[in-house]
Amino acid sequence: MHHREIILMAIFIALAVAGGFFLAQFPNIELVTAIIFLSGMLLGSKRGAFIGAVAEFLYSFFNPYGMAAPPLLLAQISSMALTGAAGGVMQKFFRQRQPPIWLLGFTGFFLTFIFDLLTTLSFTLFVGTGFAGFITAITLGLYFYIAHQISNGMIFAVLLPILLRHLHKLAVLQNFLPNAPQAKLQPSVNFPAERKA
Repeated sequence: MHHREIILMAIFIALAVAGGFFLAQFPNIELVTAIIFLSGMLLGSKRGAFIGAVAEFLYSFFNPYGMAAPPLLLAQISSMALTGAAGGVMQKFFRQRQPPIWLLGFTGFFLTFIFDLLTTLSFTLFVGTGFAGFITAITLGLYFYIAHQISNGMIFAVLLPILLRHLHKLAVLQNFLPNAPQAKLQPSVNFPAERKA
């Protein structure tokens, strides 16, 4: 592994952690998921999964509200590792063309749904409330889950196309990252917003 790739991985980890704290005062609005997914698209599935796991651990470890209980922490780390890996998988299908906005938005929504589902399940198992407690937690937190999933869907659909277009132009990505296309990344078909970006 080239030392510049290690530096880029460290940068993405730092960005993900900083993104979490930057919007911590706004419930269910965060940049962590999008940054980790972006790292997977640019660095590949394995590096993206590593970045997701480490970034989520550090974010929880330094959280001013306290570190999550082990089952919840494991669910958080697993979800973010999956998010980073998913970014690498998507990039394999869109090496020379930007993923459609609708697909990015749906991916953000779905990955956030998985995160919310696993973290809620792990918490109810930890406190021992069983299936009834799980259903109660889902019901009481439904508004927050929907807000979290919709906001991440919008972040994926709006910010990621712009970031992908500009980051792929960086020489360091062209020269050292296996997932960086050598040609100019083209926008998806019939999406004017991406062409403008």
